[in-house]
Amino acid sequence: MRGARLVPIVAALGVALGVAAEAVSFAGLGPAVADLATGWTLLGCGLWGWRQRPGELRWPLLALAGLTWFAANFADAGIAGVASLAGALVFLHRGPLVHAACSGRGVRSPLALVTIAFGYADALGLGGGGTTVVVAVLLAAVGGAGAIARVRGATGPAGLELGAVAALAGGLGLAGAVALSGVTADASPLTTYAYDAALCGTALMLAAAAAREARTRATVADLVVELGPGRGSSVARDALAHALGDPDLEIGYWLADSGLFADRHGRELSLPGAGAGREVTIVEHGGEQIAALVHARAALDDPALAAAVRDAAGLVLANAGLQVAAERQLEELRASRRRLVAARDEQRRRLERRLHDGAQRHLRDVAAAVRDVRATTAAGGAEDELLDLIDSELAQAQSELRELARGIHPRALSEQGLAAALAALAERAPFPVELRPPAEPLPAPVEAAAYFVCSEALANVAKYARASRARCEVTHRDGRVAVAVSDDGIGGADPGLGSGLRGLADRVIALGGELHIASPPGAGTTVTADLPLPASVQCEP
Repeated sequence: MRGARLVPIVAALGVALGVAAEAVSFAGLGPAVADLATGWTLLGCGLWGWRQRPGELRWPLLALAGLTWFAANFADAGIAGVASLAGALVFLHRGPLVHAACSGRGVRSPLALVTIAFGYADALGLGGGGTTVVVAVLLAAVGGAGAIARVRGATGPAGLELGAVAALAGGLGLAGAVALSGVTADASPLTTYAYDAALCGTALMLAAAAAREARTRATVADLVVELGPGRGSSVARDALAHALGDPDLEIGYWLADSGLFADRHGRELSLPGAGAGREVTIVEHGGEQIAALVHARAALDDPALAAAVRDAAGLVLANAGLQVAAERQLEELRASRRRLVAARDEQRRRLERRLHDGAQRHLRDVAAAVRDVRATTAAGGAEDELLDLIDSELAQAQSELRELARGIHPRALSEQGLAAALAALAERAPFPVELRPPAEPLPAPVEAAAYFVCSEALANVAKYARASRARCEVTHRDGRVAVAVSDDGIGGADPGLGSGLRGLADRVIALGGELHIASPPGAGTTVTADLPLPASVQCEP
């Protein structure tokens, strides 16, 4: 921080030095503007970085390059000692500038150290234009090595930092070639402007790389906070989407047991292939693949950001992946329970048909035979009384068999739908039942669940409630089906009693719904069931 306090002083010195330099060597407005722009750009970028990152050597070096840039101007000062010293220090800015360009974390290497040494040699005028060309070649090699590191996925310099090294290599290469050719700056002003532009580009790209890295750090810091402990998969997805600026981000959680990626709801997620316009970044934790981020190509084009996001999100995505795996297992369990309910209903339908087509038909045949016997038997005899008893027992057996068949699975429900089945249920009740059936057909499992809720609830009303009336209502709204059966009886029912209600609860839960019973003493009883409709039905107009 002590060094950062020098920034205003150095800034004032640089401004004064630039003005003085142009005052003693003014050669026209164009050259003066270009000269000031180059020196002050180097100085300004260096001072900005020095204040932002006072612990990094790159920025004081860049500011020093800006100050020494004006040294050559004083060769025309007319003061013998100053002019000769300034003439010897014409290229002094190149040493700290090359050093600054090669001091980033991504470009440090033995090759970079060699380049820095040659840069200072060139700054002192050792070797002339040949040394300048060597420095340019070495800078190009440093940049090439950094680019290769990026391609291989290793920790390498950011693209802007590589651009700064390339710009400086180009500028020095041009300057070295001009020096070797013997062409003077006065004879080739465009070359001078190109050299100035290359140096300005170097400073600006170094500053832009630092600014981008600062934004990356801030993004990752915010991401770490948002992805704090205990975050679920939905929070992880939203936090990553915000950090990457990609609202369409998808996260696929790797389910090793199933060998597939799943979304946060446990559904299989297919990763996009080449040419799909989306990129896939694999996230690992503990050396194992845990997730895949499906994002826009530009979202993670910065290797530093990509690495930081993978590190920050690894643990949270690992935990979220466990939640997704558990959710998928739960959904598989729900699907299994739905299949069991469907299989049980199918068995009920088959048994009801067998009773109707078998036992009930045989009883009807026996009743017909009794009627035939009665037609050939004298009335009033003992045989007639026996036939009356048989008729009565047969009628009772048929009635009980019909009730049994209805309890197993009502034929009206399968053949005519829920409204007809509820109407038949209300007709057999020993009290008035107000019906409000659904306005449209529902899926068979939902209709069966609604029917049995109404049937069991009305049976309990008849047995225990001492009610004078009841009401059954089935409504469909927003992808849900609500079933409500209420009465005006004595209330006080215990929701924990009764195997019938427990069986209904299992059926409703298997379909992803809920069953509730409200029975305050003296205020009647209300049984409600909330059932979700399958997604395919919800999508229908």
